[in-house]
Amino acid sequence: MNKEKVLVLFSGGLDSMLTTCKIVEEGYHAVLVHYDNGSSKGSSNVYTAANRLIERYGSNLVSFWGIGKTVGYFKVLRDVVWNMSTKELAQKYPELYPYQFICLACRTAMYIYSILLCKKLNISIIAEGARKSQLFAIEQDSMLKKYQDLLNEYGIQLLTPVLELENDYEREIELLMRSISPSTLEPQCYLGVPMKEKLTEREEQEVVNVYSNELECLSKKLIKKSEKIDLDPRGKLF
Repeated sequence: MNKEKVLVLFSGGLDSMLTTCKIVEEGYHAVLVHYDNGSSKGSSNVYTAANRLIERYGSNLVSFWGIGKTVGYFKVLRDVVWNMSTKELAQKYPELYPYQFICLACRTAMYIYSILLCKKLNISIIAEGARKSQLFAIEQDSMLKKYQDLLNEYGIQLLTPVLELENDYEREIELLMRSISPSTLEPQCYLGVPMKEKLTEREEQEVVNVYSNELECLSKKLIKKSEKIDLDPRGKLF
């Protein structure tokens, strides 16, 4: 019996691995896709992580589509703010941390590609390993709602199975319960900056403001513009 497919945004890290486990255990077939924005190292390591899950659950429940290049979308979205003067940026978004915007542009590029891939593969559900306890603005309810709103326009549902996971220890235990070693050689982004403390509500909302004012309409235009462009030919189910 063919199971409904879910496209999993697969970093190759522990959150996306546990997300995949939970998706499969909910009765879906997990289709993994990894994204490379041109600023990361070790993307090839994701194959090892994907194969660990395929071996654990079987190729009838987990498959790996491949690595999608999001560099074009990322650059267009990133340049919206990078082309602003310091004065203009401070006036429009005084509470915005630059590193939060980089993550916003990168994650939004992933969603653009994912929507296009879902249309190609006839998939209507996307899952990602967002986790509130990591403190990034893009993984909080306010921004996830904006992404769900975007997906709704294309008939796609968003699942976040590890969203409420409280800490890394809980994640480690959940993976061990599934006989999966909680270690991985996750690809590393050169642009990512670890969170040191929780953002204030105003700082978190500023990320949403930037998306709503600068990136939301642009994302839809990029999706429409890309509908006739073939996705990266290296991506395939195997």
